[in-house]
Amino acid sequence: MGCALLWTTEPTAAKHVQEVKFPYAGSKVTIRYNKPMVDLLDSSEQIKQIYLVRHGETSATDKGRICGNSDIGLNAEGLEQAELVAAWFYDMPVDSIFSSPLLRAVQTADAIAKAINKPTYFKHSGLVEKKEGDWEGKTYWEIRDEQPKQWEKWSKDPINYAAPNGESVKDFVARIGRALNDIINNYDTGNRIILTTHAGVIRAVIMNALNIPVENFYRIEVPVASVSKVDWSESFASLKFCGLTPEEYSLALA
Repeated sequence: MGCALLWTTEPTAAKHVQEVKFPYAGSKVTIRYNKPMVDLLDSSEQIKQIYLVRHGETSATDKGRICGNSDIGLNAEGLEQAELVAAWFYDMPVDSIFSSPLLRAVQTADAIAKAINKPTYFKHSGLVEKKEGDWEGKTYWEIRDEQPKQWEKWSKDPINYAAPNGESVKDFVARIGRALNDIINNYDTGNRIILTTHAGVIRAVIMNALNIPVENFYRIEVPVASVSKVDWSESFASLKFCGLTPEEYSLALA
């Protein structure tokens, strides 16, 4: 079972206010529907604007090391990047924030929550990065040199092969689909939502929203401290922009 905790940035308040559980495993969840375009463009549907924020730089990402589920905090540059992201949201009326519970994402969410004067947000366990198991903390070149057989298996089938004690891309994208479905259907999110999370999670959210085949996972670039946006309704979704870095924020319309 996974869970989401309502989190607050106020130091004097109780931090774990609410807990909601949901199953990761189970029957397949269909996120998008195949309908004629005339049905997809139903003007009565509420559109949710989902902003996908990747955390800032860490000592691991700076060196090209795989973070996965390792609970690594932001480095000095990453903390500055989090402040830049937060400044971009400063004047935006945001209804809810959901964050991965991993420290690097929480530090980014804290900066945004402070900037928009929204002291409470959800830490959702479904938004953690892809589990890389025994490969966490290593570079891909170290894996190639130290574990050549496993490297070869991954190179031949990077979507279905999982690192030892890790999860495959296919399983990971399905997991994020279930977490996204949970957030949208089981929380009072409002219509403008921020998810602070990880590169893999952002790829998976976009793929679930747009019904993109899982084989395209590695074709979506998500830089550190970048913002992407998906507009979402019950039967239709569109990608408004993807992977905008602090230098490019002015190019995007909120």
